Amino acid sequence: MRVAILGDIGQHVYHVGDDAMTHAAVDELAARGVNDVVLLSRNVEDTTVRFGTDAAPTIEFPWPYADYQRYLTDIRSFLAGKPHGLAPDDQVHRLIDTLSGCDAVLIAGGGNMNSVYGWLLYERAAVVEIAHHLGKAVVIAGQTIGPLLYGADRDVAARMLSRAALVGAREDSSLILGRALAGATVVPCLDDASFLATTTPDAAPSDTAPPADSYLVGTFSGSTGACPRGQFVAAAAKILDDAAELSGLPVLLLPHMAVEGEGGVDETLHSEIAAAMTARVESRHIASARDTAALTARAALVIASRYHPVVFALDGGVPTVALSLDEYSDVRLRGAMANWGLADFALPLPSLLAGSVGAAIREAWQRRDEIAAHVHSLHPRKVAESAAWWDLVVRALQGLEVEAPTPDPGHRLEVEGSWASDAGAARVVFLPMSAELGELRKVREDLEGQASAARAELQGWFNSSSFTLVRKLASLRSRLRPRRNP
Repeated sequence: MRVAILGDIGQHVYHVGDDAMTHAAVDELAARGVNDVVLLSRNVEDTTVRFGTDAAPTIEFPWPYADYQRYLTDIRSFLAGKPHGLAPDDQVHRLIDTLSGCDAVLIAGGGNMNSVYGWLLYERAAVVEIAHHLGKAVVIAGQTIGPLLYGADRDVAARMLSRAALVGAREDSSLILGRALAGATVVPCLDDASFLATTTPDAAPSDTAPPADSYLVGTFSGSTGACPRGQFVAAAAKILDDAAELSGLPVLLLPHMAVEGEGGVDETLHSEIAAAMTARVESRHIASARDTAALTARAALVIASRYHPVVFALDGGVPTVALSLDEYSDVRLRGAMANWGLADFALPLPSLLAGSVGAAIREAWQRRDEIAAHVHSLHPRKVAESAAWWDLVVRALQGLEVEAPTPDPGHRLEVEGSWASDAGAARVVFLPMSAELGELRKVREDLEGQASAARAELQGWFNSSSFTLVRKLASLRSRLRPRRNP
């Protein structure tokens, strides 16, 4: 069986999390006898080298809201044999050829099923449309679904999810929304890369890695959310300094997004945070997904505003404190922590400035042995649940019937400090405001797209031969009109 796998890979800006999920998908399929895969990528040569598999170009959607809506409409029309705006050499024809040579399609896990990354949502929708048209089985692996699905995006997501034989939702909120959109084919699962750090042959750290438990890890997104950058940098530097003083350990800042050899994104923010710190700190350049996962899972404590550092840390039983920058990141980070009974250790952005994050770090460190024991006690069960999920994935790719799993929710670790209730109160106010702001941004993008389209249509009319003729007739009429004396 030949399976096409779509992950958000081959980007100019390397993203540890996206590569990690695709690595995991390739590994898990291979472990079940599916070794014939082709990865859909933006950089075929790079992907072939990184993954050791066949690769083929994916389709790249434009970023503006109106443009990616129009492009998906054209693809649907083309597949239906209706009038469309696709050129004979459009990239979609190449993708159709690729998927025609496959038996099934796997959409690797991720956080792309929302309007925040609408062009990626529509790319996945287009791949599913083509696979459905060709009669290929489709499975969509561990996803964050929503929370923002603006306008037509909700119907696009519902149609895509409904056409899959199996959909994995990696948080409870994603499961609820996914089932509202597509029904019982949406089932609970963990993130695709949940055990990349500890259960793959290449997960051992390099010889230059520091000994396990001898360092703290910090990973911060290049964005600072609604917080002014300078204020965020100062606050992040303080909590890391305090954590270093509390533990007596140095800090490694491990980026998850940057251009290899050039930096940017996380590396830029990390360098600013390191410059503001007084403790021992090393701001590292971006490394491969496997190396980053292994290094994170061997830390003594992890503090992160990105998703996959949390996933890697929990795989290793490492106490973790997560900071969400908005509603979207809160759904993901709190969901990842909740899967291990540690939801309270995911705090919203206002908690960084109010001191709750610092208090959570102190409790996580003081109870590190208890937290590690808690996570390790759940680890075998979670590994078994993940294995059962991937068994279902392969069955669904083969066109066989599947039954929804019933994961054990496990035991929730209760926190001791009042910081958790303070963070909860901040979340009640902050998240609805963040959600409203996200939707307003999408409304503005939509309106700007409509205005741009209207201007283009008007300009097209001005440049048309019909308008030129009207102007000539109007000019001629004005010259022929008789003059009257006053």
